[in-house]
Amino acid sequence: MQRNTKDPAPLKNVKYFLLDMDGTIYLDTTLFDGTLDFLETLKVQGKNAVYITNNSSKNTQAYVEKLGKLGIAAAEEDFCTSVNATIFHLNKVKPGARLVVLGTPALITAFREAGFEIVTEYTEDPDKRPDFAVLGFDTTLEYSRLCVFCDYLADGVTYWATHPDMVCPMKAGRSIPDAGSFMLMIEGATGRKPSFIAGKPNPSMIDMVIEKMGLKHSEVAVMGDRLHTDIMSAKNAGVYSICVLSGEATLDDIAALPEAEKPDYVFDSIKDVYELIR
Repeated sequence: MQRNTKDPAPLKNVKYFLLDMDGTIYLDTTLFDGTLDFLETLKVQGKNAVYITNNSSKNTQAYVEKLGKLGIAAAEEDFCTSVNATIFHLNKVKPGARLVVLGTPALITAFREAGFEIVTEYTEDPDKRPDFAVLGFDTTLEYSRLCVFCDYLADGVTYWATHPDMVCPMKAGRSIPDAGSFMLMIEGATGRKPSFIAGKPNPSMIDMVIEKMGLKHSEVAVMGDRLHTDIMSAKNAGVYSICVLSGEATLDDIAALPEAEKPDYVFDSIKDVYELIR
């Protein structure tokens, strides 16, 4: 059911629903009731779903395969990740730039395939030094690569990050350090903070979709279960925000927020959104 009183009629005119995944359309390996109905309704109505995630350790093909196992047919172009947003904005500043990257092989491959040159060693040769140092969620972290990264930061190389999440949730209530935790470690060593962070709550993923698809802000809604990432990114982008209570956020969490930060709409689950727009 809808948990606030805002008129839901504008949601029927939304053309693009940007969907968080874990906690919104599924939990771990269990698809939420109503997800398939919601996606089929969008298809019948000529509308679109885009899956958004901050995780920069995996490529989009891994998410295509995961959704496929849950019965959702999706293509790589149906995803917008913090990696996509980072590449999109790097191309606006300096296409083909040289990058020193702290990230997984999948992240480095994504940058290479997008036409960027990867720097792996420290050098003082101005023709080989990186234009940007980019931090991702590095689950293959090696101390020697960390040292090279920090050396370039100490030299003043422009520092970007894919996303700010402090931890990555795991099974059974456990978590592991994510990019945000690495940022604190690197700040302690170098005194540097990223000048640009592509992932939520930054609106860059949403802005990217709006720009590429030629959309009006009133034609876009973000649906997610996290207030300080999913919902705040929608607020920052000026699009509709839909919080579902099937994941992290609770009604008490929402009540504690300043009025300007509260989601536009609150529903128990994606099933309630489906029943509204069908």
